[in-house]
Amino acid sequence: MSHEGTDLHTSLKDASQLINNLAATGKNVTGETKKEVTAASVSSESFASADSGMADERDAPLGEHHSETVRKKSSIDRGYLNPILHQLEQLIVSDEWIGKDHSPSIASSARKLSAARSISGSSAGSCSPRLNELGRTLVTSASLKCYIDLLGQHHRQSIAAWISGNVSTSLSQLCRYPSAQVFCHPSEHSLFASLRPGIGHCLRLALRESYGNDYITKGWRVFAEQGGPVVYVSPAMHLDIASYVATEFGIADVVVLEAQSDALAAVEGRIDYAKFADRLAEDISQNKKPVLVIGVVGSAILGHNDMISRLLEIRNTTTPFWLHVVGNAVAALALKEPSEMLVQVLSQVDSITYPLSKWLGIPAAPIFTLHRSVEAYKPSYHEKLDSLPWWVATQYLTPKYMMEMLEHAYFLSKIMLKGLSGFNQICIIGFDNPTEYADRVYKGVYTAPTVITFKCAYDLQLAPEKVIENKAPANESASDSENVESAEEAVETEQGEARQESPVPIAESTESRDNYIDSLNSWLGQGLLSECRQLGLHLIDLGSSYGLAFRFCPLENASACNTKATHVQQFINHLEQSLKIIDSTVAAKMQFKSVISEFPALRSLNVNKWAGVGAVCFVPSIVKDAEPQMWNEKQKQQVSHLNMELVHSLRSTDSAFSSGECQQLGVSCIKFGMLSDEKDLKDLVSLVAERGKTIEESQQYMDSLAEMIRQGIQAANEDLKRENNMRLQQEGVMRQLPMVGSLFNWFAPLDKDAQNIRGRSFDLNTGLIQSTDTIYKHLHGEERKASLGDTPQQMPHGNVSDKAPAEDDTQEDTES
Repeated sequence: MSHEGTDLHTSLKDASQLINNLAATGKNVTGETKKEVTAASVSSESFASADSGMADERDAPLGEHHSETVRKKSSIDRGYLNPILHQLEQLIVSDEWIGKDHSPSIASSARKLSAARSISGSSAGSCSPRLNELGRTLVTSASLKCYIDLLGQHHRQSIAAWISGNVSTSLSQLCRYPSAQVFCHPSEHSLFASLRPGIGHCLRLALRESYGNDYITKGWRVFAEQGGPVVYVSPAMHLDIASYVATEFGIADVVVLEAQSDALAAVEGRIDYAKFADRLAEDISQNKKPVLVIGVVGSAILGHNDMISRLLEIRNTTTPFWLHVVGNAVAALALKEPSEMLVQVLSQVDSITYPLSKWLGIPAAPIFTLHRSVEAYKPSYHEKLDSLPWWVATQYLTPKYMMEMLEHAYFLSKIMLKGLSGFNQICIIGFDNPTEYADRVYKGVYTAPTVITFKCAYDLQLAPEKVIENKAPANESASDSENVESAEEAVETEQGEARQESPVPIAESTESRDNYIDSLNSWLGQGLLSECRQLGLHLIDLGSSYGLAFRFCPLENASACNTKATHVQQFINHLEQSLKIIDSTVAAKMQFKSVISEFPALRSLNVNKWAGVGAVCFVPSIVKDAEPQMWNEKQKQQVSHLNMELVHSLRSTDSAFSSGECQQLGVSCIKFGMLSDEKDLKDLVSLVAERGKTIEESQQYMDSLAEMIRQGIQAANEDLKRENNMRLQQEGVMRQLPMVGSLFNWFAPLDKDAQNIRGRSFDLNTGLIQSTDTIYKHLHGEERKASLGDTPQQMPHGNVSDKAPAEDDTQEDTES
């Protein structure tokens, strides 16, 4: 073996060993396995440098490349480089050094590294990514790219050209996009952000094709000469590329096309082709040049497609532009039997971006874009060499196995669609008739959707059970006077109950229903997302139109999560059990307020973001006559304190109760949770009322009430004393002397109101101290109204003298 081959073998072996050590930290190793990993990490044979070959070649004299010398020299170099790689491993394994003033020391002991591995293995935030054999091979191949750069120019360019040609042929055949060139770019933190480099590369090709060599030589000046470029983006593209295009290419005209006007346009729209054609003609008339149009096939939320055939027709009839396609549905091109129409249409576009590494669960592989050849463009050496990971992946997986993995993802989507379509409580967004669509998918008429967005939905009509006819028995033979009396009694009864709870509308407002549906989906997600992790479900917010919903995309998660058909079936079974609980809870909620109305001490309250039956507030008798909106702070404290004690007592009996707070009234309340049987509602409400009455009548509560009264009386006495002192200060010292005071008062009498000290009243209901002057005025007004009401209305038939005494009495009362 030559010296160069020995160095290459050593570099590959050392890099592979280092990656294996790092990958081992992502696994839960125990006992002897952990000891073996630790021992391997500190062994001098387990570390190496990708530059060891360079060191040998630099230090060894020419013509003396004996294999024994090489091995000794390599061993010595690894002895020097071992601490450096040791420190590098510490940086990767643990993140405890982040934010500190110093990095891990090179002389760190093996014990510290072992502890760092243990911490990283148990910490979710610092855990190293778990790589399979292919992933480790791809990471190892990254060192090969650096090594190939060290070769001679002709040698390395030949390697890059051969690898790029091989990968282009393999991927073109897999994706049924003939004679395509491949452009690879690293993936970003999200799938949408990963599309940006591919779009930028296609835009660069489109500019070269539209402006020719002038774009290369003149740059942005060619825009002023031939017209400014315009980029059109589908409304289903969830990526803001305007800033990216402006920064990288200096193009300001990035137009998000108008969406078709339908019910789902607010969530995810499709291109309105008539308006796009009008916009295209308008831009051309303004001496602008359409350069790039980005269409979506398989949108991220609803899985909808832009009609690429219509875009091709518009291009053929108006002006040429580069048509680029993104989306999950392009994966159907790699299926065993794809749609002929899909293959025919997509083979006519100019470029397609494939996040195949996401679909196959290969995080170390880059995203690639297939595009047709452009005369003015030749890929560079580095662009060709960037396809090295896909050469490794295609050799390791083979196109047949890749096709089977994609088929499996579509099969999971088919099973999920069939299972969800069997529930009436589940709304699959974007499908008018999910059951019929699922049947056609199983018959092979349609392709399974790439993404399924669904939510729990109910048609809530929370109507009150309070009807006037039920208050008084209807009797057809009753007289009209009896019917009038019954109606009046019903009205009085209804007004009395209005003090107990606010009137319930016939149907809840749309906003209230939507908030409750979101709460149900949030509760459903707490169980589904935790117990069905292998499905890769996500709870997303679709805005005010549809609220919270679940997103299932097996293409993006099935390979990484190792999802199987049994996992989908387990999810359907779990969903069925959860929906039974929701059905009982919704049924109980629809009669909740009518049940509450049977208990005068309870009031129904609205609590935000609560999926349970509802919430009530136990109102103590001391404040039951006051409207909740009129409660002062002391009353709210009394109500909240009693309800908190009530919740504490109820939770010892049933865990369905919990404490909450009504934002509108600012008081604590008792929340009813999810019910497995709606028949238990009345018993639970009765339990709350009885337990609340027991607490209210308890000695502890009476003691607290007595303390409140004592404090009120004490405050009234202090208020009277303060007012008396102020009166003495206003009258002066002379008026307090026995003889002089009477004479002084005769010459300068005081105001009548200043002579009287007003009393104080303590209201037990409100806990407030009021002046008795207010009460006397109120009582005097009531007596005046009563006296005026007793006066006969037929004044012409009476005597004038009959009215005089009443007026005199009224005047005397007023003066008194």
